[in-house]
Amino acid sequence: MNRYIKRIITACLFIIVLTGTLLIMSKITIPKSNAPERGMEEVAANGILAENPDTVDVIFLGDSETYCTFIPLQIWKDEGFTTYIDGTSAQTLDYSLTMLQRALSRHDLKMVFLDANAIYRKESKEIPYAKLCELLPVFRYHNRWKTLTSEDFTAEPEYTWTDYKKGYNFSKEVIPSNQSNYIHFEKTDERSRITPGNRYYVNEIKKLCDENDVKLVFISAPSSANFTYKRHNATEALASKLGCEFIDMNLIPEEELQLDWTKDTRDKGDHLNYYGAVKATAWFSDYLKSTGLLKSRKGDADCAGWDAAVAQFEKNDLKGEKLR
Repeated sequence: MNRYIKRIITACLFIIVLTGTLLIMSKITIPKSNAPERGMEEVAANGILAENPDTVDVIFLGDSETYCTFIPLQIWKDEGFTTYIDGTSAQTLDYSLTMLQRALSRHDLKMVFLDANAIYRKESKEIPYAKLCELLPVFRYHNRWKTLTSEDFTAEPEYTWTDYKKGYNFSKEVIPSNQSNYIHFEKTDERSRITPGNRYYVNEIKKLCDENDVKLVFISAPSSANFTYKRHNATEALASKLGCEFIDMNLIPEEELQLDWTKDTRDKGDHLNYYGAVKATAWFSDYLKSTGLLKSRKGDADCAGWDAAVAQFEKNDLKGEKLR
């Protein structure tokens, strides 16, 4: 009996020591800055951490469809609304949840847009492992051992770098799509399958939004390569079940969106280029205004940097052209 108790005590001590070690390692390996050279992953999206507190009202979650479709600086210039793209390449929903948590730690969000394409991605992690990464960041940042400095052992995280494009991925490249009439594809009542893991994370995202009084909206960005009615139907059903609005921009009448798939895509219809994004963003700005949930932040001293960001975008990316 005593031997059995000793084994239990030994196992408990081992777990305590291991957990404590992992907590210490997590504190060390977390990037102390969100600058590109300091080990932060997805630096453009995580630039939101350096925006002045409570100045971003809207974020986008999802994969590359988000950062190729919406231009936050155009929305700012048109309406004075502050939006940020927290979408990342091939983003899976466990990381969407992480990005939402990070954004809420810094900003009092009003709306969150979840791009539906991410709902159909293959889950990159099992749910228990993703939870472990949240609790013990050393599992996310274990590769940082190669670049640790003395500062990593003593300093607290201080995020000072932000992306002047607010997460948008700029490209004027034109590679036409051969599916210019994609919105006329034959309709069906069938639905694409949403995996249990992805349903779990959508529910977690919705729960977190509800807890913080944030409106969650499902959105499908225009994509002649990704759109299917099966996905539309499944997303619509899921949104309805959760009491969320669903905007499928693939079904907006052509005369409203005015996309030209021979000119407005950078990669044969998968993603919009700048010319297409300007059109999609113009429509979206009008939608945001119609909700009545947002107010213009122009004139807000904490948002003064947004006008400077527009000027930088026009100089560096548009080469002297005016945005819109």
